[in-house]
Amino acid sequence: MLILSLSLSLLLLFLFPSNAQNTGFMGKRVLINMGAEFSPAWEKPNFFNNPDHYGKWYSFNYTLSPSVECIAWRLGTVGVAYHYFNTKYYYPGEWNGYIDLDEEYNDEEPIADLKAHGFGIFYKQYLGSRAHAPIGPYVKFQFDGFFYKHPYSLDDLSMVKDRIFACKFEFGNDFLFFNMLHLSTAFSLGVPFGGFNTMFYNNRGGFFYTAGDKPIGDYAKGRILGLYWLSFTVNIGLLAF
Repeated sequence: MLILSLSLSLLLLFLFPSNAQNTGFMGKRVLINMGAEFSPAWEKPNFFNNPDHYGKWYSFNYTLSPSVECIAWRLGTVGVAYHYFNTKYYYPGEWNGYIDLDEEYNDEEPIADLKAHGFGIFYKQYLGSRAHAPIGPYVKFQFDGFFYKHPYSLDDLSMVKDRIFACKFEFGNDFLFFNMLHLSTAFSLGVPFGGFNTMFYNNRGGFFYTAGDKPIGDYAKGRILGLYWLSFTVNIGLLAF
């Protein structure tokens, strides 16, 4: 949590600077936003409890991300965000066997809920000589951390805490209506620091692994990677003060 503490301190420095010449936009500098990120879940389960919604063209996952953002200078903002998502993931059973491609999802394979809380710190750079934060096209660089629980092993289903960190690059556009209502749309690409060895695991048309092949935590991280790497973002907020 040291990173989060440092990011909050940095934000406070921008909110209460010793140099008052930076007046933000129309005398306001702080934006309060509510964001939602949507990512495809075509080959994996998602937050629906009904398995009929798994693996469909419309299947998706979501991440909710309220944030506080401060105009640091004419072309840039800094901010902190809170993250929450809820999804599901498969991890292998204790036996080896081949699943026919025409079979339905196998009920014998364990499926677990994956609920995570986290934080993000970011810098947003507006593009173009005529741009002025918080309006216009931008690129955003973000560092995220997620904290969650998963079963310890196939033999011991007690829940253990785990975490994963990630970086994201986002390209989007900000709009401001009535000099107060803030709206953003964006696409993002992200890379978590883990989960690559299980990202493409699928319980259909593949081999089950034995219990000792990979830890269950690796499959949880692979699910987060699948959720994080590509997303469409919508933010709505207020230029508050």
